[in-house]
Amino acid sequence: MTDISPETPAGDAAAAQDESAPSEGREIELKFTLGEAGFAAALNAPLLRRDGDKDAPKKLVSVYYDTPDWDLLRQKTALRVRRSGRTPAVMTLKWRPEAESLFSRGEIEHRVRTLEPDITLFEGEPGDALRALIGDKPLVAKYETRIARTTRLLSCGAATVEAAFDEGEIVAGEKRLKLRELELELKSGPETDFYAFASKLASVLPLRLDAVSKAERASHLALGGAPTPVKAKIAALSGDLNLDAAIAQVILTTRDHFLSNWASLRESDDPESIHQMRVALRRLRAALAMFKRAVPCPEFEAFRARAKTLATAFGAARDCDVLRDLVETGPKPHFSENAFTPLLAVLERRRADAYAQARLLLESAEPTLFALDLGGFVARRGWRNALTAEGLSGLTGPVGAFASEALERLHKRALKRGRKLTSLPDELRHECRIALKNLRYGAEFFSGAFDGDAASDFIRATAHAQNILGAHNDVATAEHFLSEPHDEKATRAAGVVLGWHAREALTADEHLSKTWKGFRNAKPFWT
Repeated sequence: MTDISPETPAGDAAAAQDESAPSEGREIELKFTLGEAGFAAALNAPLLRRDGDKDAPKKLVSVYYDTPDWDLLRQKTALRVRRSGRTPAVMTLKWRPEAESLFSRGEIEHRVRTLEPDITLFEGEPGDALRALIGDKPLVAKYETRIARTTRLLSCGAATVEAAFDEGEIVAGEKRLKLRELELELKSGPETDFYAFASKLASVLPLRLDAVSKAERASHLALGGAPTPVKAKIAALSGDLNLDAAIAQVILTTRDHFLSNWASLRESDDPESIHQMRVALRRLRAALAMFKRAVPCPEFEAFRARAKTLATAFGAARDCDVLRDLVETGPKPHFSENAFTPLLAVLERRRADAYAQARLLLESAEPTLFALDLGGFVARRGWRNALTAEGLSGLTGPVGAFASEALERLHKRALKRGRKLTSLPDELRHECRIALKNLRYGAEFFSGAFDGDAASDFIRATAHAQNILGAHNDVATAEHFLSEPHDEKATRAAGVVLGWHAREALTADEHLSKTWKGFRNAKPFWT
């Protein structure tokens, strides 16, 4: 089962409220990381205890297998054999279905006699897919986890939730990595109660969502790598979906895009992680703005406001990355080696502070609560609450009709904002860029309901115009920092950067004019 039920009839509100736990072969699980003090607090938290709980943890040793070329890892598939004391070993296959939520995984288990995996036991499509991935390559033990697990079964409203407290280490050769995690798995009952319970926990305990599985984290340890930034998954909505299902799918896709970049920000300085997190939040805001015109749900605007607050808070780090890039790719290669060192030193200090603040924000409660609240909102189909019976019936219609109207409106707005584009001041060019961005996101969301080639051509033309205006906006944003007082050498370098990009702007408008003409001539694919 997944976080969403695309075929749930829009008019059947009761069905949404009674949505039950995963069917066999699927698990819905939330994983949280904790520090040492937070782990102890969670173990003793009244919300996570029941009278009569026995806290003797089980020792679990899990060996993970893959081909020598890591074919399973590349397909987000994990194969492990786990043993605990004298009980029979259990072989488990886990995978992340392409069309499903970040927190929904496929899972099949078999008891085995030895610690060597026997993949012939996996039947049906999952087994066939696994054997196709492996081919004739051998399976080798890549790493293992050694953990002490304390498990508690909790009643959370009408849901039954298993809480697993894991403390131990990942072992890959001579490398070791400590881990402390809390996993919540929905065993039965509605997802609405599951998410409500998780949100309640995250509001009183230092729980931080973690989208990286044990297998993925272990592979990073074994390979000496770190989580990498994740770009938006442009999974165009099928024209067969109704509007109700489309709303759910878009919200979860953008939420998962946001979440998928947390690990990279936590563990690396890759500037793409911050950028992709802000892209995800902008895509979510654009989608909710489109949906609220057809579905007058106050929570859409509330989530838009929370997304904007987060994106703005992450903005300082992104601005530093953009400015550094303007220096590195602009005048720096054409001047002496150390000409921009004083300016870059000032910028790096500001960037380090901005990234420290971004990481502090990520470890605060709000990002985790925001993601959980979105999941709960989708699970209960919260947008239905404000609708009349007639409005509910409108959610059952094909998404293509809604998309045509929404894209036509966004297209007209972008054309209007771009009139006499090259003569517009910076603030009006910025408004045009935002209009193009919203149009592009909408086109990407709904292109699957129309002709694919025509949609691709239109999206390409829109993205090109947006990117040209984005480059202009980057320079305008950088001017504020570059105009601030610095020491003499840094000030001189800042003046060079400003002059360099002012000269670039003289030729950029000619390019912008041609690009805008290409956008105006791009045929709308929804008509």
